[in-house]
Amino acid sequence: MPLEDGEGRLRKSDRLTPIDRKQDLYPLRRAYELDWCFLYWIPVASFPVPLAQRQWLIAFLERITGVIAHQFDLRSEIFLQYKVLYPNLMKTFVSSAVEFGPLPGLGRKPGAKLPQPITEADIQDMMDGKKYDFSEWVADYSYWFVNKSTKKQRELFLGYGGMTTIFLKPDPKTTPPALPVTPGMRKHFTVFQTFDVDALIAHTFALKDGFQEKSKSLFGGDLTQEPQVQGLRFVLPLLGTQDFFGQPLEEKEKWFQLFDIYINESPADKGILLASKLDLEHHFIDIMKQMMEEDMKYPERA
Repeated sequence: MPLEDGEGRLRKSDRLTPIDRKQDLYPLRRAYELDWCFLYWIPVASFPVPLAQRQWLIAFLERITGVIAHQFDLRSEIFLQYKVLYPNLMKTFVSSAVEFGPLPGLGRKPGAKLPQPITEADIQDMMDGKKYDFSEWVADYSYWFVNKSTKKQRELFLGYGGMTTIFLKPDPKTTPPALPVTPGMRKHFTVFQTFDVDALIAHTFALKDGFQEKSKSLFGGDLTQEPQVQGLRFVLPLLGTQDFFGQPLEEKEKWFQLFDIYINESPADKGILLASKLDLEHHFIDIMKQMMEEDMKYPERA
């Protein structure tokens, strides 16, 4: 690359040695050796993430989400991987489904093939007592929370190793028209007391979001004939730090065609990954300073 100049995007620096901002960014750690995007990492003690660290991460992510929306006019979309629902989250997931409107799609690590269907030989081995990890036969399905409630969704599901957030430009197709309904009509018609009509309409228009088809084109073009994928609404890249260093440039360029900013829980990296084509560093530093002033120090050994 590097990514184009202007509007806060990364550009080659004239400075031979980057400014050391490790203390100002703590606990974020930046991969300064990358010159084609901004990559940060926040370590966690374990997955599931201990409560004190989860609380700090939720507070930080809510703050940076607000900054990104206000400063860059980007909206956030939250996804949760199917495989982290067992054994701790399934009951919570089911009970919140009406509120959050989860929609299934495919999560995909770069270059990953879909698991092969179970065979008769596999079944025979199981009957003979051989132990199997059944997740080996299940693709990395993910759920997109169509209805927006980022803070509550993070409070319920962040910290189990399966939440991904992408930030991208608004899609005009998802904006519903204003209902020609007066306050008096809302009081008069029973439907407005029985259902949240505005929320139902917002959900319907959210389903028009163009990122879905675009994601399938970018990351699932080779899977169009796969029965496991047909009917799914999106393909979400599941990225770790090794992908930002090891994947071909052609593959990496596709990621930022879908989103501007990417945040992912990465058990392989033992932390939270933040990648951006926008320079957010001074915003991170400002938020770290605010949180320290509010006595919200990151509990690294929680």
